[in-house]
Amino acid sequence: MSDCYWDADLERPLRTREGRRLRTLRDAYEFVGTRSACPGHPLVKTTLGALATAAQSGAPLDLRRAVERTVRLMRANHWGWG
Repeated sequence: MSDCYWDADLERPLRTREGRRLRTLRDAYEFVGTRSACPGHPLVKTTLGALATAAQSGAPLDLRRAVERTVRLMRANHWGWG
């Protein structure tokens, strides 16, 4: 497997509280990775894992799962609204 889908567009941009729009898997991964005060937290780890899996596979189901997990994490931490 290769990581060739990092620049794949999300179904819809995810909006952060600061007004930034996360448009690709890479944007979402970097945002979660830098915003997380506790990178070892299970929700953070599963979100980053889902984003990495989607980047490796490029499968629509993996992409949808990664977006859902990212939105859930963003809402739980008040980082944005997806």
